[in-house]
Amino acid sequence: MEAIGRRRWTISGGHIPLESNGPEPAFTSRDEIAVLNCSGKAARLRIHIHYADRPAVGPYEVEVAGRRVRRIRFNDLIFPEALPLGEDFGAVIEADVPVVVQFSRFDGGAQPRNAVATAAYAERNLRGGRQ
Repeated sequence: MEAIGRRRWTISGGHIPLESNGPEPAFTSRDEIAVLNCSGKAARLRIHIHYADRPAVGPYEVEVAGRRVRRIRFNDLIFPEALPLGEDFGAVIEADVPVVVQFSRFDGGAQPRNAVATAAYAERNLRGGRQ
């Protein structure tokens, strides 16, 4: 199967809502990515988090098995440090094989609860070239 996706993705609108209402983990406010790896080998991801008022943190290292999809909550990234709630951030996600990344947010503290999702920004779009 031909590779599907890109090796570098970015998210600029990260912000884990501070409030959550309801049973955990289903109603925990969160930002997360869904990573689709259509290749036959595991994808090793390195995630760097960028903030408005301090240096970037990372890499957070995550693996997605070949021919699988995995949801990764930013709330669960704790090494090298946990992401703070209620603070704006951006993320650069680099993979050693092409993957597809979708970003989503669930705000469990808002009334009514709401969710939003969008595709992350791929490397090709940043450079205008081919992978």
